[in-house]
Amino acid sequence: MRQTAVIVALLTTAGLFASCGRAHHGGARSPTGRTAPSGVADGRMTRSQAIAFARAVNLRATDVPGLRASSSEHEHETAAEKRLERELERCMGVSGSERAVAEIDSPRFEHNASTELSVSSSVSVARSPSAAAGDLVKFRSVHTRACLIRWLKALGQGTAFRGGTVSPTSISQGTPPAPGTQGGFGWRFTATIAVRSIRIPFYLDILGFIYGPTEVALFSSGVPVPFPAAAQQRLFLLLLARAKARGV
Repeated sequence: MRQTAVIVALLTTAGLFASCGRAHHGGARSPTGRTAPSGVADGRMTRSQAIAFARAVNLRATDVPGLRASSSEHEHETAAEKRLERELERCMGVSGSERAVAEIDSPRFEHNASTELSVSSSVSVARSPSAAAGDLVKFRSVHTRACLIRWLKALGQGTAFRGGTVSPTSISQGTPPAPGTQGGFGWRFTATIAVRSIRIPFYLDILGFIYGPTEVALFSSGVPVPFPAAAQQRLFLLLLARAKARGV
């Protein structure tokens, strides 16, 4: 079954959610007191170091046999969608004046058949380990969950989803094990997409961890079933191993 515009919009949610953690949280302390990356003073990276780290960690085609990199672009955002995104950023306390040192996404790898699956990763390097640690607090907060629920409800009631409407979206939260890091975070978004008389379950998972000044996230989605748990765990552990191998 061909993906509808609403699925593309929900996938965009993952990237937006990741970018919402870029705001600096001055004074936040790394819970594990991890040492700085090798050759990086005080845990801070230059832009070139951040780019090299992200490229070494992110998913690549050889990691996901049977899936192909997507050649499609996200649909153009409407003015209403952009307004809702700004409202979400304000709710979460994201400042547009503060930027990560670097943020690089992998391609989105897809499998389109009777079951549609997609997976991608994103690596962002914050200004400092304390800023990244503050982001972890934000990702796990009850306030963030409330902001996302409010935003998704408003998004689903909009008219931007040609050919489909979203009925109720639920969000569950967890903490995937990420030994040797400041900690992990996890979200599952579950929705039902109604296209005429057809109702299609949609699942979007975001798993990530904070490691020194870096924020690594794995995005996976499935229609009409979730992305396979075993494959998701393997890819999450692969990202974790690559990050630790870089010496952060």
